[in-house]
Amino acid sequence: MTAMNLLTGTALISGLVFPLLALGQTTNLAADIKVCRQISQDQARLTCFDALSQQKPSVSKLASTSVTAGQVALTAQQIDTFAKEQVIKTSEERANEINSITLTISKLSKTIRGQWKITFENGQKWQQKDSIKFKLKIGQEVILTKGALSAVFLQKENANKRMKVKRLK
Repeated sequence: MTAMNLLTGTALISGLVFPLLALGQTTNLAADIKVCRQISQDQARLTCFDALSQQKPSVSKLASTSVTAGQVALTAQQIDTFAKEQVIKTSEERANEINSITLTISKLSKTIRGQWKITFENGQKWQQKDSIKFKLKIGQEVILTKGALSAVFLQKENANKRMKVKRLK
């Protein structure tokens, strides 16, 4: 690539794209990107993309174009809490976090595989996920405790034996 070709490409970009950007007349970002992609000289193409990145479209324009027909508009709180469990918690947040609760069993049944299905008085439904033999009865208070990797364990009060459970409802 000769210096003359580079100079010609840069002059072309300067003559076509920059005046439109300066006046704020470019409304179709996709078309502008397509123009920049078609430039064969590396430096001229980079200059074109740099000029496009200096544009500041309005936030409402970005929000309206980023939501497609299959997506639902998200609230600011939903966006803020996305994957927040991966963020390291402060000592205050850890102190306020609930690690175990005590509930009373209101209904018991077993699956075909012999695993417990437990309904508590507050309406929560849980199911046993392992094959540990565990005696339970209606009216009994049990403790649900959080474990590693989103596991939850159920155990009787004053007992060391526990079974792994998952919440159904």
